Amino acid sequence: MKNPKRIALISAFILVLLLAVLFTVGPYLIVGPPSPLFTAINCETEVHELRVEAFDSGNDSVLDETYELTPLKRISHPKPFRFRVPPGIGDEDYTFKVTLDGMITETYSTKVSTWSNVEIVVYGEEDQPILISEPRGH
Repeated sequence: MKNPKRIALISAFILVLLLAVLFTVGPYLIVGPPSPLFTAINCETEVHELRVEAFDSGNDSVLDETYELTPLKRISHPKPFRFRVPPGIGDEDYTFKVTLDGMITETYSTKVSTWSNVEIVVYGEEDQPILISEPRGH
């Protein structure tokens, strides 16, 4: 004969474990993997140097990378781990500082979450050589 208290305790533990897995893994199964921290694309016909810096809400640097963007090249950078598990818990204000060819700098502040990302587009227009935005539908 089995101990009913032990069966109830094991059942409760299994239920809590299943719920934890459901709330941690479930969103990834429904929505898909997390989006990158940012994507950048060069819409010009010449090569550009793009420096991307990202700062969290405490103004601590979380990213400082320089990329060479050839024409029509798209790059991306993955999110820090805290945005991956559990989803939605790590939403945080971020400021992106983007410098094009060491001369033109734009900043953009937003709330970063698991499935949102920042998109950086390099254009050849003098009045707006860098466009920083968040894609619609995220």
